[in-house]
Amino acid sequence: MTSSAADFAIHLACGSTACCAADALCLPLDMIKVRMQLQNELLPPTATRLGVVAMSSRILKTEGWLAFYDGFAAAMMRQASYGGMSFVLYARARDVINPEGESATAPLWSRIAAGVVAGAASSSLANPIDVVKVRLQADGRLRLQGKAARYRSTLHAFGSIARQEGLGAFYRGVLPNVQRASVVCGVGVSAYDHTKQTVLRAMGETESLSARFLAAMIGGVMTALAGTPFDVAKVRMMNEHQPAADGARTYPSVWRTFASIVRTEGPLALWKGLGPVYTRNAPFTMANYLLMEHLTLKLLGRSM
Repeated sequence: MTSSAADFAIHLACGSTACCAADALCLPLDMIKVRMQLQNELLPPTATRLGVVAMSSRILKTEGWLAFYDGFAAAMMRQASYGGMSFVLYARARDVINPEGESATAPLWSRIAAGVVAGAASSSLANPIDVVKVRLQADGRLRLQGKAARYRSTLHAFGSIARQEGLGAFYRGVLPNVQRASVVCGVGVSAYDHTKQTVLRAMGETESLSARFLAAMIGGVMTALAGTPFDVAKVRMMNEHQPAADGARTYPSVWRTFASIVRTEGPLALWKGLGPVYTRNAPFTMANYLLMEHLTLKLLGRSM
């Protein structure tokens, strides 16, 4: 293995490890987010909606605490692929865009462009895993209605979707997923990177835990605000199992999904689950960035 390939592999392993560890910590919040984004689907804004605490309490009482870890295997697979790859590709895209400059002084526009490229490439690769994860997390609603869950496990979900719906079903929601990841990485990752470098220059240091901590907080806020509408559309499209009897789908495209949600549920419905999204993003980004930077500094002698 060449030094360049070894560097890529180590960087990928650091990113994937950090993403998996952070997601394992925050998966219950992701589960609550998905349920909140699916509740009262295409019902008017006057329909009763459960908040974070009420939704958590209902899941705990009716399904038990293990329900918060539905889709755990798929979530780990997603973070090992999409999560790790997005950070590796971000750093490389940023440096390619600025071949003559230092990564620490790269302009903000180049960081945003690198994030968009990294997010789009990584999310398209991981979309099949994302479909399975969303389906498994949504299955609890069927159990509450006295119906059988669609899938028994992650492997069963992969097999069932392929047999019943075809391989194309693994790319349901790929466009909002790519758009969301492009926005999340373009805004969130670049906000973290830019904030960290700005704080470090202000402090006159090359590395600082406090700078990474502050940057992670800001990155989490920006990620939640920018990515939630696309996340809502992605969840709705991925969870749609079969088209109606006439062959029409409720969510045939990203923009028609947005239009359907806004028309029947109101514009604020695009930010359904914003609370748990940020509540998840805050500890996730903190744990993810701090662990990833620690690992890359130890193993590669440099940060992201």
